[in-house]
Amino acid sequence: MNSNVEAFKILSIDGGGIRGIVPAAVLTEVERAIRKQMRGSPVRIGECFDLIAGTSTGGILTCMLLFPDKKEPSRARFSASDALRLYMENGDDVFERSVWQMIVNSGGLSNEKYSANTLERILSYYFEDISINELIRPCLITAYDSEKYQPFFFNQNDARNDQRGSLIRDVAGEGATLPTSFDAVLPANRCGIPVIDGGAFTNNPAACALVEALGLRSQNPIRFSEIVMLSLGTGQRPESLSYGQCCNEGLTGWIMQLVGILMEGVSQTVHYQLKTVFESIGKRNQYLRIDGTYRDFDLEDFDPDLTSEDVIPETMKRLERFGRLLAESHREDIQAFVQSYF
Repeated sequence: MNSNVEAFKILSIDGGGIRGIVPAAVLTEVERAIRKQMRGSPVRIGECFDLIAGTSTGGILTCMLLFPDKKEPSRARFSASDALRLYMENGDDVFERSVWQMIVNSGGLSNEKYSANTLERILSYYFEDISINELIRPCLITAYDSEKYQPFFFNQNDARNDQRGSLIRDVAGEGATLPTSFDAVLPANRCGIPVIDGGAFTNNPAACALVEALGLRSQNPIRFSEIVMLSLGTGQRPESLSYGQCCNEGLTGWIMQLVGILMEGVSQTVHYQLKTVFESIGKRNQYLRIDGTYRDFDLEDFDPDLTSEDVIPETMKRLERFGRLLAESHREDIQAFVQSYF
């Protein structure tokens, strides 16, 4: 693709709980590179993409990046740095467990690990009463219909055409409600569908975002060759499970392992599929995936056994540092991507 004017730009953000700090930190560096490319323009990352997709924590980031400014509704209110600040200032409260919760839920196997009340309060504070059809760009937020056992997608097209103008505080909250992590929340979206975290079936929403883009316009449809995509992960855990451990884990052990296997397995599979498809049509440079394993960087103070629920201020600082180092390790890729398409 020779002209960045032709490009339809997609940003896709994986799920991962508090690990949303990682893509938020990466996006601050991407935003900085775009501003430099635009000669110091105060543009915000949400204004730079034609479609943003997110799962779980990625859905929260999607809503924040596309949230309209009060004075200029066509522009984004929040920058990537603002999004990162949301996690750094509120993450330990959202994922904080009371002593009683830790006692009664047996590590999350017998009950949800966290109360959704704090998450709801924070989302209400940031997102107010804005509905999904007021976001500044098309979006796709994945969720799962727990009654019909099928995927459900929140997007602006449905919100406008089918009167599904749900409040984004509800969309973001419901899309981030993994049954093993947060108390169940009754659906507040207008369509009345009980949905849970989209990470239950697609922790990496990049393929869903691609399909959404291809069907976005009935007239003058977007061609595959016009699409460029930036896909952001939330970090891969370094743990391994030997054959002997597989045989001896038992049901309880396997339940805990399966959550990570399903989420990370799906994310890596989607990356493989998209990488292969873009390469097959001679457009490999139009797809950039930024993700890494926590042991990719030699950090003496980094906790290799980090999980998305192990939330203390020091953990969040480590995640932010990991995200910034991840962006630095992809600095040339980011610069090439920005120079080509922005």
